[in-house]
Amino acid sequence: MIVKTEKISNLSVWTERDLNGKITVTVYYEYRPVVSFDPGKINERRLAVVQLVELGYCKNRVAGKICGFHRNTVGKLLRTKRLLGVEAIFEDNRGPKAPWKYIGGIRKTIKKLIREHPDWVDRQIADAVEKQFETTISRSAVARIRTANQDARTEKPTKHDLEQLSKIADSIDLKQHDERQLSFNFEADPEFKKQVDEFADEDTPKPQTDTDKVFLDHLQQGQRNVFAGMLFHHLFLDHIEFPNAFDLPSSINNTYDDYEIMETILFGLNIGLSSIESHKLVNSRDMGLLLGRTSSPDETTIRLRLKQMAEFKPSERLIDYFANLFLSLGFINPEVFFIDGHFLPYYGLKVLSKGYHTVRRIVMKGNEIYVVSDLDGKPLFSITEGCDIDFRPIIIRAADKIISLGIDRPILVFDRGGYGVHFFSQLSTRADFVTWARYVKKDELKDLEYTSCLMFNGKRYLIAEKTKLIRESISTAIKDGRTEATSTEVRMVVFKELDKDRPVAIYTSNHQKSAPDIAAYMLSRWGESENFFKEMMSLYNFNYHPGYDLKELEEQPLIDNPEVKTIKKTIKGIKQKMGQLALAKQQTESKIKTRRDLRLERKLNTLQKEIDAYDKELDGFQTVLKEMPDKVSIIEVLQGKAMNKADLEKKKIYDLIQMVAFHSREHLVGLFRSCYDDPRDVKQILTKVTKLAGYVRLAGKTLVVLLDWIEDKKHRKAATRFCHLINAMSPKLRGRMEFNLYFRISSIPQVGYCCQK
Repeated sequence: MIVKTEKISNLSVWTERDLNGKITVTVYYEYRPVVSFDPGKINERRLAVVQLVELGYCKNRVAGKICGFHRNTVGKLLRTKRLLGVEAIFEDNRGPKAPWKYIGGIRKTIKKLIREHPDWVDRQIADAVEKQFETTISRSAVARIRTANQDARTEKPTKHDLEQLSKIADSIDLKQHDERQLSFNFEADPEFKKQVDEFADEDTPKPQTDTDKVFLDHLQQGQRNVFAGMLFHHLFLDHIEFPNAFDLPSSINNTYDDYEIMETILFGLNIGLSSIESHKLVNSRDMGLLLGRTSSPDETTIRLRLKQMAEFKPSERLIDYFANLFLSLGFINPEVFFIDGHFLPYYGLKVLSKGYHTVRRIVMKGNEIYVVSDLDGKPLFSITEGCDIDFRPIIIRAADKIISLGIDRPILVFDRGGYGVHFFSQLSTRADFVTWARYVKKDELKDLEYTSCLMFNGKRYLIAEKTKLIRESISTAIKDGRTEATSTEVRMVVFKELDKDRPVAIYTSNHQKSAPDIAAYMLSRWGESENFFKEMMSLYNFNYHPGYDLKELEEQPLIDNPEVKTIKKTIKGIKQKMGQLALAKQQTESKIKTRRDLRLERKLNTLQKEIDAYDKELDGFQTVLKEMPDKVSIIEVLQGKAMNKADLEKKKIYDLIQMVAFHSREHLVGLFRSCYDDPRDVKQILTKVTKLAGYVRLAGKTLVVLLDWIEDKKHRKAATRFCHLINAMSPKLRGRMEFNLYFRISSIPQVGYCCQK
């Protein structure tokens, strides 16, 4: 039912209430819906106000009036979206950051007692303050005040911090300033000096340009670099010959080669940059060292070059290249492959096919990325598709791709989403499968003979198995266009925890592997396979969309026109409103016949004007509806506008680089395990080492990397052993000028290995 209509600037704002009382505000431009939002949900209003301004329908003040924001707030939302992406406008960083509950006098007394009685525990201090002020003081509040000035755990920067960093970065880029060079001071470590002197006897790389010559001069003098620890990743990049994969025509007459653009994205991911736009927050000279260049490309260049690469559609070739490389180099365990899907919610401003977000349990716009990984959770390749594509054809595609990589008959493990009797019969002709059983009666799991056992993740399982003939229903066959139901014979493996009477069944077509192995594969589906996505989300912004490719979207089938449903709903609401007004008019006319009243005549005129206004709007909506097709292509929905965040080809390339970054980290983790004996925090300590700042200096053709002192003795020794291990592998930084790399951890706590010149 229409509750309210407004004309604001050149936009029509319609407020409707459904039968459940939910209010929806829809904004129309020339009788076409622009945005729709629930006025009671602030995040929907934030997204709507950004859409209205960025799509060019109105200015900040008008958008704020429609969505209930001050124009200054609208400006802040737009700036936040521009700097940090759409997701950042949903965050609310307000709120207390300290133990604010207690007034200054109480806090002052607590601090005084802490100084005077350092041996008192928190509870004793709280009791003393309670007696003095006759109020309740918690022990935890004393603990927070005690540690308030101590080193806190590193937290992610807030939205405000990132905005301030952006301002600083912009101001630095605008200034022309001389770089102060640094040189090593070897007085405290003569052994290190001897090693560097040996490197100095080597020939220096030949500069190709004047810029290269200046770059070499700076490196020979020595300088500090905040990303020095990231140079460890060149061990992996050199091992896989990363530059050889990117040889596209788009690299012609460009300042940066394609592989350098990809390396910039890769190092940005490992540094913690959540998007291409985030590259504006780093110093390009520091990042440039990781490429062997004077500076790294900015976010505009990265986005432009990614667009150029996408025009050649290299994603499938690159995915196949790296998948074959990972298998041939032994980075992937070919024993079994897991395939799992991850929903990629799309926060952009354009209309896409919708999919089901299993965590949020709502239908959202987005795509699905399917990752094929090994038993250790390392990704082999990925397939990105729209949500309208079924899971089972994806499994067939994955099986064919694995076979093309040299695995004759792979074993694929997948979830219940791939269940299908006819599908099993098709898949069994080329690959084996392991999946959860469905439609198994409880009686079938009774009186089984458990003949083997399995220890998995500290739990003990009993294993049983038997052969079973499964058949699909005739209705399922007819639905798929077949006249006969399919049946196939499978091997059913049943397992249950020891001392627990809850058996679980698995179907598989493999008859060579033992029953415990099959059970272990399926149990791993709960572990490494799902943990991969969790790690990708925690390490990188895995949901980030660098864009979609319009050319690929042209191949998608026609979809329901999303505007038709919205306009039909509004037309229905207008007719309901006109019916209410017509009834009110009839009642007023009846009263006028009984007795003439000037107020009733005015009311009658007002009602007639409202009816005429709604009738005019109804004609406008009906005219637009007649011209509007019921089915449209996705391109027509997008109205031909550029989609800087809607290019699937770019997304595939970006995802591939994320997986290469993941492999690089896992490769270093595998090496670091031999240097650090506590498996619980190997990854955390390695991340700390690779994110160390330090000093670099070119000696001969070796780039010496002196990383900062590590406070914890155990971690420092492990990092030192790690440096020795990496140095023995002769790492190189390949690029315009090839450097050897030599790593060392500072042996003194001061950052005094350098002096300013």
